[in-house]
Amino acid sequence: MSLVSVIIPVFNAAQWLTKTLKSVIAQDYLKEIICIDDHSTDKSLQILLEFQTKFPDKIKVFTNPQKGSNSARNYGFQQCSGKYIQWLDADDQLLPNKFSSQVQFLQTHPECDIVFSDWYMDFYNEKGKQIKRKEQTRDNYPDYLYELLKDNWSPPANYLLRRAIAEHLYKLGQWNPTTRIAQDREYFTIAALEGARFCYVPGFFSVYNRWSSGQVSAMNFKQRLALQMDMEHRFRYIIKQKNFPHRRQRRYLACLNAHVINANYYYPSIGFPFSFSIFNVNWRIVHWKKWFVAPFLYLYGVIKYFLTPRK
Repeated sequence: MSLVSVIIPVFNAAQWLTKTLKSVIAQDYLKEIICIDDHSTDKSLQILLEFQTKFPDKIKVFTNPQKGSNSARNYGFQQCSGKYIQWLDADDQLLPNKFSSQVQFLQTHPECDIVFSDWYMDFYNEKGKQIKRKEQTRDNYPDYLYELLKDNWSPPANYLLRRAIAEHLYKLGQWNPTTRIAQDREYFTIAALEGARFCYVPGFFSVYNRWSSGQVSAMNFKQRLALQMDMEHRFRYIIKQKNFPHRRQRRYLACLNAHVINANYYYPSIGFPFSFSIFNVNWRIVHWKKWFVAPFLYLYGVIKYFLTPRK
């Protein structure tokens, strides 16, 4: 019953690795742990090799031929052979019975491609002390693509994928090595856009750790907004290319339009990369305090859009 390949990109995660690897080793249905060291400068590689010595039949250690976490993930996928794929960040953990619960669900629900569950978000201060835990409960959503476009987000640790959908995404160039932020959000949103069926398995089975400034997510806020707009522009293009019913397409675009309003609230000079109707905005994901200035932001963005020369 060795069915699950766990793929972990590792860069300077020495303080977390032991806890992370132990959380995986304890899982049932585990076939292999593929660890891709992304040219770490701390003791990460040493820890990986020590675990490989202890568990030579389970842990395989490689060095990323290129650089970057998405390149490491893609390289790791090339090495794996499991029927199910677990993506895992080196500083997050799995909780007991994750694989036994999620694998058994997939085995009895052939219509599902990807499963997700509830998860914990743990907060740490600069000294590495846990200061808070927040429960992130999920549900049987009728339209998971809609949830992802709203940014109802989960970390990679929360999901378990059938190999077939992971192979399909790999052929599409996901994980995208050029993506600098929200890499997991892009990956699973593209999966949903490609028709992957997401199913909910109740229970808390993973932990996402939020810690100090060493995380990839620590980036200039305005820079993140600009990169987010670029990513969501790609989502918008795919949505328009897909044969979604008109009402669903309009609903999906309303989420992305709301994110444009939010971005321009914090960074007005970012402008609109496209034009859209103010009547097609999902105002439920725009904070009510922004509603009073939203018409002015919209008018400014539209004027700037039409006055900007097109290449």
